[in-house]
Amino acid sequence: MSTPVLPYVIITGLLLCGLAQKLYGLRRRRDDPVRWAVCFCLASLTMATAVQWFTGAIDERTGVPHLADALSDVGAMCAAGAGRVFLTHVYYPASSARVRARRSYVGLAAAVVMVAVLFVAVPPEPDTGRSGAHVDAVYLYVYIWYISIALLSVSRMGLRYSRLADRSSLRLGLRVLVAGSACGFAFLAVKAVMLVGEETGRPLGWLDRSVDLPLELGTEALLLAGVTIPAWGDRLGTLVRWAGDCRSYRRLHPLWLALHETNPDLSLMPHHRTGRRFWRRDVGFLLYRQVIEIRDGQLALRPYVHPAAMEVARALGRRAGLSEEEVRAAVEAATIAAGIAAKAGGRGTTGTPSPPPAPPVGPDLDAEITWLTKVSRAFAGSPVVPATVASLAASERAARHEGDEPMPHPHGRSREERPG
Repeated sequence: MSTPVLPYVIITGLLLCGLAQKLYGLRRRRDDPVRWAVCFCLASLTMATAVQWFTGAIDERTGVPHLADALSDVGAMCAAGAGRVFLTHVYYPASSARVRARRSYVGLAAAVVMVAVLFVAVPPEPDTGRSGAHVDAVYLYVYIWYISIALLSVSRMGLRYSRLADRSSLRLGLRVLVAGSACGFAFLAVKAVMLVGEETGRPLGWLDRSVDLPLELGTEALLLAGVTIPAWGDRLGTLVRWAGDCRSYRRLHPLWLALHETNPDLSLMPHHRTGRRFWRRDVGFLLYRQVIEIRDGQLALRPYVHPAAMEVARALGRRAGLSEEEVRAAVEAATIAAGIAAKAGGRGTTGTPSPPPAPPVGPDLDAEITWLTKVSRAFAGSPVVPATVASLAASERAARHEGDEPMPHPHGRSREERPG
């Protein structure tokens, strides 16, 4: 073999996986011209890559010099033409797309016929050591011309439609296709330079492996990714979202657990101290319920929160050198902890409780989760929280020691008046 096999094996394996996935989807929608174009593109790329494994064997068995190279080039032409048809169906209305796609297929067939005729009429000369590969083949003029036109069309339609597409995976796939087209243009430029060098008697065969091969493999990899991203990109986005929800769910668990143990009747979710749940596939619903129950728990604790809790926590946070956002999170966490401690001790406020702090959250659930995650982190680890609770308890003990009236219980009885 004249070229490294491992890169072609890897690319071919990826192409076969993508082709199998597209063929499986084609079983349910056999009349979809977009899927047919994608399958044709992937099959052509697979052929163009796979024959590179056996370049020497094919030429030796058939006795035709550079036949494997020609087959690979024809596969690349078919892939470029099919990619052009794919974007035609995506970009244009159905009625116009059918006509344009038919013209594209006719142009591809004509170009392939021209390549075959030139390969037979003016066959490339055999070489020794294949240092210059088949850069002297006349059919390469047609090959470079056709693929350049196809890639130019793919780049133009891909850039335009990527601005209009509403699906993020489709936008990304189109932009990757454009990147693959740019890599393909660089590959064709190297081919053209090598062809001109051969024609002028100054062969540049060293470009074949040092520059030509990486550009070829890069083009194929990018085109494969661009064609398949719209299919698996949404699933990947769903997986990323699920993983993010699981992470947020675990981070909110300490705060939710403390509020749940204080007010278990407010919870609609099954309780487990480790934070594990039975409905792992419904983690988005669990996270939504978690946020609601945290807010409900905060409202239930308001009669127990001392009015001075916010000011004490704010002063302690600023004294500790926290940023303003960290101070706000610590203040909210400290008021929750103070309310839990007061309820556990049977104490209420001496008057109307202060309103809860206004957290800097946005209008959607994601912003609420982001903020409550910061509050939960402060609740579990900020020294401001226990310091606030301890300061309020010390103030209360000092007030009782001086003979002040004890804080009334929120249900109308003081701590000393409660039975038992």
